[in-house]
Amino acid sequence: MIFINNNQNKLKTIYKLIIEKFCNRCINQEFINSNEILSNVNGISLDVEQRIAIITDASANLVIAGAGSGKSLTIVGKIRYLIELKDIKVDEILCITFTKAAAINLENSIKKNYNYNIKVYTFHSLAFELLKEYNFKISNSNLLNYIVDEYFYSIIKNNNNMIVKLKKILGKNDMSYEDLLESNELYALKKLIITFINLFKTNNYNLKYFLKFHHNKNLISIIIDIYYLYEEELKSTNSIDFNDMIKLASIYVDTHFIKKYKYIIVDEYQDTSYIRYLLIKKIIKKTGAKIMCVGDDYQSIYRFSGCDIGMFLNFKNYFKGAKILKLCNTYRNSQELINVAGGFIMKNNRQIYKNLKSNKSLLKPIKIKYGSDLKNLIDVVSNKYQNILILGRNKFDIKKFNLNYQDFTKYSETKVRYMTIHSSKGLEEDCVIVINLSDGVLGMPNKIKNNNILKYVNNNKDIFPFEEERRLFYVALTRTKNEVYLLVDKKNPSIFVKELIKNFSKYIEYI
Repeated sequence: MIFINNNQNKLKTIYKLIIEKFCNRCINQEFINSNEILSNVNGISLDVEQRIAIITDASANLVIAGAGSGKSLTIVGKIRYLIELKDIKVDEILCITFTKAAAINLENSIKKNYNYNIKVYTFHSLAFELLKEYNFKISNSNLLNYIVDEYFYSIIKNNNNMIVKLKKILGKNDMSYEDLLESNELYALKKLIITFINLFKTNNYNLKYFLKFHHNKNLISIIIDIYYLYEEELKSTNSIDFNDMIKLASIYVDTHFIKKYKYIIVDEYQDTSYIRYLLIKKIIKKTGAKIMCVGDDYQSIYRFSGCDIGMFLNFKNYFKGAKILKLCNTYRNSQELINVAGGFIMKNNRQIYKNLKSNKSLLKPIKIKYGSDLKNLIDVVSNKYQNILILGRNKFDIKKFNLNYQDFTKYSETKVRYMTIHSSKGLEEDCVIVINLSDGVLGMPNKIKNNNILKYVNNNKDIFPFEEERRLFYVALTRTKNEVYLLVDKKNPSIFVKELIKNFSKYIEYI
């Protein structure tokens, strides 16, 4: 089949009729197999599942994409298909992803390979674009932290009743105010308050909702005080925070003219929050656009910021008549690693089964090294791989090994970098080393217990023990294109490592 350019209008009309006739019920296999667009996306021929995902033309479509299954290629292919075969203009496509870096990468890929100047937004940049005529200032991301500190260090300093209330909340009745300010208990309380307020706003609750709380009245009264101080500071400086921006953008869409979008593409949909969903629904209602969402429920790891996996798992409840498709061929991991990671993640009750497949094979893709000598492990791995990604549960995990920048740069032929598992999502590397695999409060899984008060503002709660931590470990295991090395505390190993050893020993080698 020859490539259809813009001048071949008659042929384009014929192919459009073919697609419209066969796409929804009886997909034209010959078209799928031979179409040049589907056979060449960024120089790669797409597999059948990717091709079907691209030409499926339901009003709403969820593409469940396994780790390393080529979801970015599928998105690029969808955009190309819409422009070249569906006569949809570049500015009629609204493309959204979750990070600025991912948006830039997708924009550059489309521009470089096809010369389409398509704008890829994050939810925040889309909201900012919609509201730009109002000249709002975006508040400093640390403003809420500052308000919380100011409240405890200054505002209640001379208020004995408030100090008594604070001591009661912390269970530290005999501690002086000055000692309270330096206590771990207050540090944890401040984090709790910040999380509560962010979840309160992300899930679109209003102030009347506070009246429903009958327990923890002392804590709620402090949270309300801080919430009002925070909102007053935003108002006095004519500022809005990121949550406000998305909510105000939804209101704007209701009442103003916006671009006539015909298609919306949302990447990383497993990380959607309720207010982001509302914004998308308002745009669909206003424009009549169709939508394709892409994501992986196995990699939903941002509950603390208000993301709700239930919106992914119950997609058809939010988008009536939606079609659900899967991308099950992975081009990153070996089949053996997929067997381990897939079996591990499906211990969770709330996950969608995917029969992931790979043509790559590594008999023992998981290497376990007991001890704490990370330098030695890097030496061993650097003899085999040029690029090494070290992953930890927490930012400070790497500090336990007394490593610094100079330690990494001594490997002249090898690139070594460290990041948290959260920040690694979407990335891949030749080889991965996972550290801090101990059983403890700040180990893997993290065992810090959430205060019960968060259940009132968090719709996405663990049903299976360590449900989200299990997804986080799945992300760590699947970043590698080859082997994954686990540096394990032998005296106090992670319960996740124990589980791997018990259930998947034939895939593990000890070094």
